[in-house]
Amino acid sequence: MFKTLFFGQYTNTMFYKFNDFKNKLDIQPEHDFVGIIPLSSANNYHIINKYVPKIPNLFMDFHFSKLENSKDFIYGYINIPDILVATRSIISFILTRDYVVFIDRDEYVAQAFQKMSESSKNQDAFRDSGCVLYFLLDYIMAKDLEKINSLQQNLVQLELEVLNEKNLDIIKEITNYRSRTMKLHHYYVQLEGILQDLEDDISDLISNEAKEYFNILIRKTTMFGHESEQIWEYTSQIRDIYQQQLDVHQNAVMKFLTVVTTLFMPLTLIVGWYGMNFEHMPELEFKYSYPIVFGFSLLLVIIMCVIFKKKKWW
Repeated sequence: MFKTLFFGQYTNTMFYKFNDFKNKLDIQPEHDFVGIIPLSSANNYHIINKYVPKIPNLFMDFHFSKLENSKDFIYGYINIPDILVATRSIISFILTRDYVVFIDRDEYVAQAFQKMSESSKNQDAFRDSGCVLYFLLDYIMAKDLEKINSLQQNLVQLELEVLNEKNLDIIKEITNYRSRTMKLHHYYVQLEGILQDLEDDISDLISNEAKEYFNILIRKTTMFGHESEQIWEYTSQIRDIYQQQLDVHQNAVMKFLTVVTTLFMPLTLIVGWYGMNFEHMPELEFKYSYPIVFGFSLLLVIIMCVIFKKKKWW
């Protein structure tokens, strides 16, 4: 039997009857309902506890998305990456023919349903548990394309900064983008697999109407998956450009040092030559030896600078 709750004891728990999302209930209906139960109080509900023996990892925190099919229910776990939401959010659900229950970890699902209930176009759409799940996922993905486009614009700006050498110390930022876009791509690949399993519905728990909805969502998810893969590849290109710019910068430094070293090599030879301790070096006794050597060294440096300039070595 469903555990009776005192009113106000679990105020964050919400139940809705199908096609009646305007009226929130505090007590679980007998059938045809949606339940949104906070994780903190989930073990107080019989409807949750009866699945614990069948789903030992029901309350575990995974960093991926998955779906498990059973004879009389479907258990799903969707991990939304923080690149799409302010903080990483998790949607856990148990779906049967008569109801769908969400275990809400951070009030993300409750807020989504609250906004969905305010839209009149959805009121006649929640006919069964499969349709409810579809419209929730569709609502969550509604702004994904906008966020993907925003991410692309950020990467374009990052690439321009690298090309213009405005910031050659952004390898951490590039690596962060690569990591997050990889998670984004994995999210869409895993979500596409979940939606495909829901459409196939080997347990025969989902209506044909909901399966058609899931087919629509599969095509959308596939498109997002391709976009996220291209973004991840784009981050690889930016990393390669960054490495090329870094190599060019290092080559320029090495070229400058090589030119300076080459300029001073003749002077080093002269200093070494006249630093030899030979007794008979007649020019050492000549009155104007020092200014002659100084002038010759200066002339030699000037000639070499002119040659380097003509050959565009600097």
